[in-house]
Amino acid sequence: MLTYAPIPTWLNLFRALLRRSPSDAVLASAWHREGEVAGWLSRSAWSLALIALWRGSRVPTSTVTVWIPDYFCNASLTALRRTGAKLLFYPVTEAMEPDFSVCRVLADKAQPDIFVLVHYFGKPALTDVAAEFCKRYGAWLIEDAAHVLRPVNGVGNAGDFVLYSPHKHLPIPVGAVLVVRPNGPAKFGSSGVTSFGLPDSWPEGLRELQRQMGLTFNSGRVKAAVWLIKSVLQKLGLYRLGRATIPFAEPLESPQDDSSQLGSPYLDSLARRLLAGLRLHLEKVALQRQRHQLIWDELLANDEMHSDHIAPAARSVHREWTPYLAAYTVDQAAASTFEVLRSKGLPVTIWPDMPPEVIALKEHATAWHLRHSRFYLPVHQSLSIRALMKQCRQSGYKQASALPLRVVWDDASEEQWQTWLTQVGRSNLLQSWPYGETKGIEGWRVKRAVFYDNNDPIAFVQVLQKRVARILTVSRINRGPLFLRDLTLEEQRGVWANLTPLGNLQRGRLLTVAPELKLSGSSLIMMADMGFRQFSPRAWESVWLDIGLELDTLRERMHAAWRRNLTLSEKKGLQLEIGSDDQYFDWMMSRYEELMQEKDFSGPPIGFLRAMRTHLGDEERLLVLRAMYEGEAVAGICLARHGAAVTYLVGWNGTLGRNLKANQFLFWQAIKYLKQSGLRWFDLGGISEENNPGITAFKLGFNGERYELAGEYWKW
Repeated sequence: MLTYAPIPTWLNLFRALLRRSPSDAVLASAWHREGEVAGWLSRSAWSLALIALWRGSRVPTSTVTVWIPDYFCNASLTALRRTGAKLLFYPVTEAMEPDFSVCRVLADKAQPDIFVLVHYFGKPALTDVAAEFCKRYGAWLIEDAAHVLRPVNGVGNAGDFVLYSPHKHLPIPVGAVLVVRPNGPAKFGSSGVTSFGLPDSWPEGLRELQRQMGLTFNSGRVKAAVWLIKSVLQKLGLYRLGRATIPFAEPLESPQDDSSQLGSPYLDSLARRLLAGLRLHLEKVALQRQRHQLIWDELLANDEMHSDHIAPAARSVHREWTPYLAAYTVDQAAASTFEVLRSKGLPVTIWPDMPPEVIALKEHATAWHLRHSRFYLPVHQSLSIRALMKQCRQSGYKQASALPLRVVWDDASEEQWQTWLTQVGRSNLLQSWPYGETKGIEGWRVKRAVFYDNNDPIAFVQVLQKRVARILTVSRINRGPLFLRDLTLEEQRGVWANLTPLGNLQRGRLLTVAPELKLSGSSLIMMADMGFRQFSPRAWESVWLDIGLELDTLRERMHAAWRRNLTLSEKKGLQLEIGSDDQYFDWMMSRYEELMQEKDFSGPPIGFLRAMRTHLGDEERLLVLRAMYEGEAVAGICLARHGAAVTYLVGWNGTLGRNLKANQFLFWQAIKYLKQSGLRWFDLGGISEENNPGITAFKLGFNGERYELAGEYWKW
């Protein structure tokens, strides 16, 4: 079932019944930074109202003027309107940024007390100009991050207040985080932040407003109960959400003020218990949302009727931000396109329900155009690729067919394998011959296949196999198959069609795969369509450096700070030692073992690396580079060669080495040495912004080609 919003899993609900909720401060820890104060309300609409009341309490004799972007949801203003604040709607540009050229003119007539800046659909807005604007006019700056899953670069680091709405992203009935910052344009400082009272008292500050709106204390509990019943019925397949209630064409009459939709400002206990577990998995949620957006992009790009005039709106390149919805622009016949997609069963929606003050007014023409040229599809984590595929097949989407290929097993020689590995260019160590041979020490036997289109080899793969309990054959493909040229989608499917029989439980076969497929909508769809299942969206990420480029070019491409540190290291008198014999290797393994114990992490097993050395030829030996300072080794790295490429395996950097920027020195010297040796590609050995942010920032400093693979799959 495709739903508009995420629904809890049975495990979520079961744990919520048994779990005791932690404190509100602990629950909010994922949405604020050090030095900030955060508290919970039921919805961000209440947060807007509370901030207006705070502002009004400081100058009780004057009316609070709140500036709102004209591209805004009217329902979110219900509580704010009841505070008596004056609302002024400023125009946004086509990029959904404030039109500050107009804002400066408006400010001469009605200066803002509060300025709301929206990070639309998860994308960070440009906050610097907004902060300066607020400083000039003495306004409080609110960063409306209701569409933002969690703090990222560019979100939550400029405003006086930040509004998050976890209930829009997670399967909870209500839940909004209000963050007060000490160093926004108003410069509250730590004392100013505390002047707003303890976060536990914030809902109480809305009690009088709640009474005026006729909302009871129990209204939140009632809404939570209704949400829970609907969620359970949805999971049982007994309840379907209706189609989008907002029509594509915005009605010209003023919408009715429905305060009952708000409920109580207090955070419900059910939401607290659900949040206790859900807040720990925001990274996984971000990955799932990104993948679902890629799938929608691919499916709509292959819609023969509409693909020529439907285009994706703003997209993050490397998950710099998480999409709230998959947004699309339509350059012609937008209303009819929307209706056709909805008639096919696709869960398309429209946003926002515009405020009556901006409807059809020429000064808000851009917001009006945005409202009537865009539609949205859900990307939340409760969706499944299989459900998306099923829905789109019913809508007429057709997957490419598999090209018949010939596969030959265990006929290639090591020399031929090495030749093909070199031909691939950007190969990997896990598909190299020595790696496969070494896996024998762990009980795996290796099988190798080559795929032919007629008599031309187009792909090859190394498969590891192991018998389990004498009844199950487990096959493992790690970062394969490798393609000898750019294959069409039909050819790729032909390759995988020959591998899928390795996963068949009826025949006692289980196949696990981490394919060498870059993350894309087409790769996700292909793997799902061929019967592969994915239990986790986490995947291998790394950076490729093209060391075939000129050294000056490589150095110019580095981030400025990385290049400065490299220059600093070159002035420190570091010396380079390079070797692959036992002395260098044993030294590197000793330092690597010390590092694992000190940092409490596990990397490539030392025993496996030692065993693999016995299968490597002279040209493939693991290469160790050491940085020496006054006769002492202060840092070292170990590299593995495979074909025309090399991969960073392990490294060590002592305290003195870090002070001398020895890692910058070593990697740059490695690039020069590898380039001189005739190699073309350098894989920096994996990145993870979640688990290793420091190391990831170091590797990204090269400004190479960042890539992410499709992830881990199972077939049975």
